[in-house]
Amino acid sequence: MRDLTKIIFAGVSTAALAGGIGAGLAYADTPSDELTPNPTTSAPSGPAATPTAEPSGKRAQNGFRKPLVRRQLRFIARSLHGEVTLAGEKHRVIVFQRGGVQKVSGTSLTVKSNDGFAETYALSDGTNVRENGSKAKLSDIDTADRVLVVATKDNSTLNARRVIVRDN
Repeated sequence: MRDLTKIIFAGVSTAALAGGIGAGLAYADTPSDELTPNPTTSAPSGPAATPTAEPSGKRAQNGFRKPLVRRQLRFIARSLHGEVTLAGEKHRVIVFQRGGVQKVSGTSLTVKSNDGFAETYALSDGTNVRENGSKAKLSDIDTADRVLVVATKDNSTLNARRVIVRDN
């Protein structure tokens, strides 16, 4: 399951990069929350640091080294729904959606995103459900929940692989 999560993350990241070049350029010009140094501040005296190709080891507050990675993750974090095709011996299509639960039964889950997009996912014993970081049951999901669904697409059937119940 951990490999599937890595594959999904890599696929979504790749799709976000490939599909969002123009959006990425637009975001690059927007002001950031990071403080800029005061132009009147003088440089510290002493030997100048020589740039190296090795990472400095210093990480930002969220643990990532580069602002570009943070920008890419913000783009993905704002995604409501999407579809990614993963290359391989047999191509796989991964679908994801965030939204509120509209209907839930023992065999299906209907989710509606904030933009009005709604989709129904088939549930099975192989569907992994998580809530507050721990394992949960399909029966724990109700219509008051907000979820993130990750599914595989087989022709027109969407088989839910993972349902993460989000905090409201």
